[in-house]
Amino acid sequence: MAVARGKGLRAILSSALLTLPALAFVLALCVYLVHGWNWKSHAALTALFTTTTAGYFFTVWITHLTFLSGTADRSAVVAQNSYGLNTLSLYVVGVMLSALGAMNDITVTQASVVETVADSQPSLPFRRLYALNMQVGGDHVGSMVTVLVLGYAAGALPLTLLLRADQSTPLWVTLNGEAMFAELAGLLIALIMMLIAVSLSTVLAAWWLGQRRNRQRLPEGDPDSRPVMLQV
Repeated sequence: MAVARGKGLRAILSSALLTLPALAFVLALCVYLVHGWNWKSHAALTALFTTTTAGYFFTVWITHLTFLSGTADRSAVVAQNSYGLNTLSLYVVGVMLSALGAMNDITVTQASVVETVADSQPSLPFRRLYALNMQVGGDHVGSMVTVLVLGYAAGALPLTLLLRADQSTPLWVTLNGEAMFAELAGLLIALIMMLIAVSLSTVLAAWWLGQRRNRQRLPEGDPDSRPVMLQV
């Protein structure tokens, strides 16, 4: 059992070498095509890829810690038998994809909010700018939490009805089974990733905007920005 789990874990980690660059390419394509090549897209994409990478390895650690096999999803088992795919890898990638839609929306929105607040109050320091935008980010996270919970509930509803079709199985056994735990773990991981993405995108956007404004205030080649030599 331990040998099999070790092989499965190595398969997941090796698949990260292919999965993460593919996700990075898809994220860059979506963000830049929709929002253009600008500092807001850079900040959002950096936050997205950083959070996705951290979330990928965190999900791998959770699956190893809780002994998830990924076989609770029958379609994953069929894919494994037909194409030789690893069920745990499919589960990890599925969790990442389920969170990316909400994270993409919230990171770009946070960058836009940072720019709007900074334009309305140019004298705000970095910490104050971050705090004000995180107030908006908190409300946005609350809305996205509802979206994720309803999405996972809709996906788990047929599974719950199927599991409860067998009345001989106690309810606590059903709730503690891998199928139900995998759904709850995926939801929790997606929420954690979204919280990290909001904070990181806000920090990056505020820092990036501050750097851009500093360059605009002291443009290169401006005689007024050069040090003045006093003549004696």
